[in-house]
Amino acid sequence: MVSAGDPAWPRPAGPGPVVAVGKLVADQLLELSAPLVAGGQQRVERTTTAGGAPANVTAGVARLGAPARFAGWAGADPLADGLLAGLARRGVELAVVRRGRAPLSTVLVHADGERTVLTDRGEGGLEPADVRPEWFAGAAVVHLDGYDLLRFPDAVRAAAGTAHDLGVPVSADVAAAARIERHGADGYVELLAGLRPDVLCCDAAEATALGLDSALPTWAPPLVLVHAGARPTRVVTAAGTVEVPVEPLPAGGPRDTTGCGDAFAAGLLTGWRAGVPVLDAVRTGHAAAAVVAGVVGGQPPLSGA
Repeated sequence: MVSAGDPAWPRPAGPGPVVAVGKLVADQLLELSAPLVAGGQQRVERTTTAGGAPANVTAGVARLGAPARFAGWAGADPLADGLLAGLARRGVELAVVRRGRAPLSTVLVHADGERTVLTDRGEGGLEPADVRPEWFAGAAVVHLDGYDLLRFPDAVRAAAGTAHDLGVPVSADVAAAARIERHGADGYVELLAGLRPDVLCCDAAEATALGLDSALPTWAPPLVLVHAGARPTRVVTAAGTVEVPVEPLPAGGPRDTTGCGDAFAAGLLTGWRAGVPVLDAVRTGHAAAAVVAGVVGGQPPLSGA
């Protein structure tokens, strides 16, 4: 580990809401009772919740007691009606355009807590013309989703540009390593660099795909967080790397890892907004991820639950 002392935030976040931009997804989670067998049959327990990184991040921020705003695209169907109502009950402010049919992810939750995701892209999407300055009014920080960067690159770039024009800090999460490799790492790096993020979150496999395993490349933002499940999170700046250990989960391990990365981002962004030191915000992210690992689905329990 190379360390140059406590890392610093690239710039202060504002006092307003954490704004996450992207699409609203319906997550249908099927908790498996046994390993899958081709041609077999088994009983499952089904849960349906709002999903996708923007919904998960804003739900996590709201549970931590900070204001949160979901901005982006939602379907114009009854399924999306219920998802939006659920976010509003959590205290998440909504600023959405509605068209088409909500995307649906079927998540197979395996006995060890790992997951397999089957995705229906829905009908509709987020357009550059949808992005409105009022989405970012008074925002503390704007958080962008790396999956939506692949599906709606022009709209996500427009959101980043508008945030920068308003002086709002920008954070970004990245798509899964397999998606990066299918798209082409060089092309994905170009997309990310075009967002000019202040902070970047990724997991260990994604960091490897993007060449973030050691020193920061020239395109990278000034602060990169590499989370790795139960292994320490790496906090990477131009000055070096600091590792933050992860507290062990309760006996029995994770129930479902869906949304743990989004919960980590929620804790990190809440800490940034509050102006706490980076390493303390990382620890808040670890604690938030542990809560989500203990439930089925990527949404944390409702406040007080």
